[in-house]
Amino acid sequence: MWQTSSNGGAHVEEAVKQLLPPCQIKCPINEDIQRTNVLISLLPDDMYTAKQGIMQIGDYLWEKNPFFLVCGYICGLCELECNYKTKGGAIRRRLLKRFLSDYYTDPLYSKEELEIIKDKESVAIMGGGPAGLMCAYVLSKKGYKPTIFEASDRLGGALWLIPEYRMPAHTLQATLDNLVRIAGIEVKLNTQIGQGKLTFDKLRINGYKAIFVAKGTPYSRTLTFENEVVEGQDLSGVMYGNTFLYEVSHGNIGPNYFDKQRVVVIGGGNVAFDVARTARRLGGEVTVVALESEDKTSRDGIPADEEEITGAWEEGIKIVHSRGVRKIVGEGGRFKGIDCPKCTSVFDDKGFNPKFNCSDCIELNGDILIVAVGQMPDRIFLQREGLLDERGRLSVDPFTLQSNKKENVFIGGDVRKIGFMIEAVKEGMEAAESIHRSLRGLNMREGRKRDYEKFDIPLRSSYKTPAEVIWIPPEKRLHFRLFERGLTLPEAIEEAKRCVTCGPCVSCKACISIGFEKSLYAVEVDEDKCSGCGICVYVCNYDAARLKEKDGKIISATDMFRCKSCGMCVAACPSGARKMVDDSTYERIAAVYESLA
Repeated sequence: MWQTSSNGGAHVEEAVKQLLPPCQIKCPINEDIQRTNVLISLLPDDMYTAKQGIMQIGDYLWEKNPFFLVCGYICGLCELECNYKTKGGAIRRRLLKRFLSDYYTDPLYSKEELEIIKDKESVAIMGGGPAGLMCAYVLSKKGYKPTIFEASDRLGGALWLIPEYRMPAHTLQATLDNLVRIAGIEVKLNTQIGQGKLTFDKLRINGYKAIFVAKGTPYSRTLTFENEVVEGQDLSGVMYGNTFLYEVSHGNIGPNYFDKQRVVVIGGGNVAFDVARTARRLGGEVTVVALESEDKTSRDGIPADEEEITGAWEEGIKIVHSRGVRKIVGEGGRFKGIDCPKCTSVFDDKGFNPKFNCSDCIELNGDILIVAVGQMPDRIFLQREGLLDERGRLSVDPFTLQSNKKENVFIGGDVRKIGFMIEAVKEGMEAAESIHRSLRGLNMREGRKRDYEKFDIPLRSSYKTPAEVIWIPPEKRLHFRLFERGLTLPEAIEEAKRCVTCGPCVSCKACISIGFEKSLYAVEVDEDKCSGCGICVYVCNYDAARLKEKDGKIISATDMFRCKSCGMCVAACPSGARKMVDDSTYERIAAVYESLA
């Protein structure tokens, strides 16, 4: 972002950091969190009249991120950096988005298709998960003709592995159906690139000018101990986490599948806890065995979200910390138990490198073993298509996502780096921009690096508490209906009201969008009247009013990037040196913010 100033008649461009709320910086796609929270806070308090506003907010969010419906159930990254986290409690942004999702999902089917002239090149997208779908969505809006090649029988990728007690299947299906329909994206299901005749070369022959590889990580990692594969993983009764969740989501595993069998789950991440809580709902007596310690503040702490761990504990799932698996014991070809040495550390200076004390071992018996220690990409495909370097690593530019081995091949999503759904969505957006620039002969890097600075919390003496997160009691929620209650309209309005003063007005403009203000207002200082007393600095809650020296005189000034046009400094000024004016300067700054969004 650039600020233009005048210096002796010449215009000088100075680099200026883009100020944003910390939650927006934490969000991989920099969602306009404050803006939509403010709009929710301004909704009328009866649902009949509020629905129109809800749809408008939903349209605004959907335009940039069609996955916002899903985010309301599974994504709370922004809350980790909320300025109110230690002052009353983080704003319940996830629940606010779920509130919008609950009322926006079904009407989305009536949303009209985008009127797009698709006069640009065809692009092949391998994988119909969040990264591939988002890439196709962005390219389609730019006039390209993307085709998604999906190996399975439905779009969505790993999103279908999320249990229904966390996210309703109809919400995910509505997201996928309407994204493809509205953007006019061609989809080919049950189509595996890299097998048979459908190769990169064949795609190019068929007219595809660029390829985006977003195949995800379809294969489960095998269990290892001190870099050796643990024997016994071929025993009857041994399963893998992703495969198990896939079968459940497809209806191939039904109620009471485990019927009081002892289920042992290996792993400490969110997937392992999804597996454990799903197995519990299918009648199993479940124990989770994790390498990591119970102390989440340490480097070796268990990585699963606190909500997942708490939920599992409430549902009667036993958690065994700081234990590895040295041996899988079988009897008559069937799983019987595991031998678990003490894990003394998980990471060292080289990264993940667990160490064990084999003199401290326990034995755990069970009927079913589910290994959930991570996922892997299709390395055979990556090797065959020449996307790996001489050391067997994926060779890709982390900024442009362009392959270093193949021209006009781009790689993103979990196949490049396993992360959260919204991070895959971001990579889809970035890949689409890179493909566009590459095919148009534009600079791949120019103007894409953004420099953000966190906007500090306003000064306050007290803070409101967040809305209560209400879960169904453990004894009543061992089913696949949602275990968490959403917010009512009054609750959503009150929760959103807690988030109204954390970021700069130029990145929000909610008041203008609803017609409350015609423009943003600047605070002008009459330097002849200003005495430099500093009262304006004292009363400003946003660190926007400051003192500076000019021609040997101390006078006040306004940082237009921080000012929220509240008028406190104007009211407090004893000499009447400050006044609010309708200034187009703010509109120019706001336009720059929007161009960077």
